[in-house]
Amino acid sequence: MSLHKLAWTLPAKLHRTFPTFSIHSRLISTHHGVIQDVRGIMRKVPQPVVVVTTSKPDNIHDRRGITVSSFTSVSLEPDPLVSFCVRIPSRASELLHSSGNMVLNMLSHEQVQQSIAFSSPTSEQFKDIPFFDDPITGLPVLMGTVGAMHCQLFKVIELGDHELWIAKVLKVEQGVGGEHGKREESNPLLYYERAYRSIGDQVFMKAFEDDCEGSFNSIKWMHRAHLRMAWNYIRELGPDAAEPKIKQTLRSHFKRNPKKSQDYHETITSFYIALVSAAVRSYKGSEESDFFELVERFPQLLDAKTIDKYYSADKLYTDEARRAFVLPDIQPLPTHLQ
Repeated sequence: MSLHKLAWTLPAKLHRTFPTFSIHSRLISTHHGVIQDVRGIMRKVPQPVVVVTTSKPDNIHDRRGITVSSFTSVSLEPDPLVSFCVRIPSRASELLHSSGNMVLNMLSHEQVQQSIAFSSPTSEQFKDIPFFDDPITGLPVLMGTVGAMHCQLFKVIELGDHELWIAKVLKVEQGVGGEHGKREESNPLLYYERAYRSIGDQVFMKAFEDDCEGSFNSIKWMHRAHLRMAWNYIRELGPDAAEPKIKQTLRSHFKRNPKKSQDYHETITSFYIALVSAAVRSYKGSEESDFFELVERFPQLLDAKTIDKYYSADKLYTDEARRAFVLPDIQPLPTHLQ
């Protein structure tokens, strides 16, 4: 029997001692409903994709970039102010605090690759990304953007698991060095009307799904990218409905990249779908977290030897296992992860 029903059946004296439970339950329910409503309406609001870049004052080679959320113009007078949000704790937050200065790069329609590069906490973010170091500030500026704002820290407010950065704009550069001289480079990269994801996952999934001509081979769609794609579909559709979608997406991807046509393996794919699903079930915060938190909590997702704990080589590396799913012979597929 629920607490709500129980409260109605208790004697009057006892009833007076329990009302907070019913009220608290309704408040939680209402709060959860508001969160879902906000998510729903924000899907319909187009927003620009912005990469904030910075570097250490005493070492310009210690650079960092981050694809941020909630970018907006705050005010124009007496000084132009803009804001953006940064997840904490993060290396980007630490470096921004260390520098106090940053460049806000407004990505163009053709810069999905840059969005992906700077939504991942890797040490080689700037590899193969066109940029230059500003001759005065030494800050990295991305090439091919709609424009860039050179900013200085005005105020930081910590809100939950994010920091709200308010920055003063010192200089604006319009259309920073287009790579191809095409009109499309002046159009901003936007996201909207998709299942709720972080900006990084929004553009990541767009790139993965739209990779019709293998144009993103340089990003190296390897194991980590496949896991991230699967994680997004599992969150959006649930494990059962996501499985055929994940497999269809991977088959199409391999087909469009002839050099990888021999890489698709039905049993390995099914195993990692089960592994990601188990991780999502095991982590209560997964609905509110991001992919990087998930792989940090469950490093076995990225460990190439994890599958060896479930399958022997004789069972896994066969034509039968490549063509169709076969059950593991060492231990059952995981349902939860430690």
